[in-house]
Amino acid sequence: MHQTLRVAVIVTASTTFLPPGALHAEDGFKMLDGKEVRARVVGKEITDASHWSMYLRPDGALIGTESSTRWTGTWKIEKNKLCMSSPNSRTPDCYDVWMSGERISLRLKSADDSFVAVIERHKGN
Repeated sequence: MHQTLRVAVIVTASTTFLPPGALHAEDGFKMLDGKEVRARVVGKEITDASHWSMYLRPDGALIGTESSTRWTGTWKIEKNKLCMSSPNSRTPDCYDVWMSGERISLRLKSADDSFVAVIERHKGN
């Protein structure tokens, strides 16, 4: 796993990880531009639907939860990429955002398709 996915997934055991090249455009994944990222991801949660989530608040705050641990970071959209930082990172990691329905893949490189999660409506504060 990429060290830079630490923002996206603090605990990755429950995340769907696929072999490189497993997801392609024919699987319905489409890379989003910055405007699409803002419309489809901001204000929602990226999650594995059971163990961890990241809520991208509209004000640029990133709220992560893993089991009962909560952390905060920041996010921004820069050059059509979703850039996120956590309390332990000095600089943000910037990802291409690919989506198919409610499934999301955050990719540091276009061929990096091993991280897949889902987008859900935010459930609370």
